[in-house]
Amino acid sequence: MTNELNTGEELTLAQRKEVLIRQGANYRAGVHVSIALIGKNLQTDTLARSIVSQLTGTAYAAVGNLLRVKSANLQTLLPIVVSGLSFAMKAKLLRPILRTSVIVGGFGAAAYFLFRNKKKSVNDLPM
Repeated sequence: MTNELNTGEELTLAQRKEVLIRQGANYRAGVHVSIALIGKNLQTDTLARSIVSQLTGTAYAAVGNLLRVKSANLQTLLPIVVSGLSFAMKAKLLRPILRTSVIVGGFGAAAYFLFRNKKKSVNDLPM
């Protein structure tokens, strides 16, 4: 809305009244558009889409902070990872990959606990 009252020239009372009526009409039209937009944004599908978008952004940020990925963008890496998982599931490679991960993880956990207990026992000896 432009301020037509401050044009530098003197307006008559009727002209000023007409300008104010037009400004009021524009203001009311803007209010009606805003009410319609709010009503549209409060529909369930729009709210759900907004919530999913917010959660996705938060998840990307959390995983990025957790992994401290600075040079790679997670939003570009995620489709590649998903397509790789999809390929592994289609090629029935997921079960062997999971089995291998569990075995390697088990050995890693066992080695961690084994070496952790040895360090404690060496430190506990009196000198």
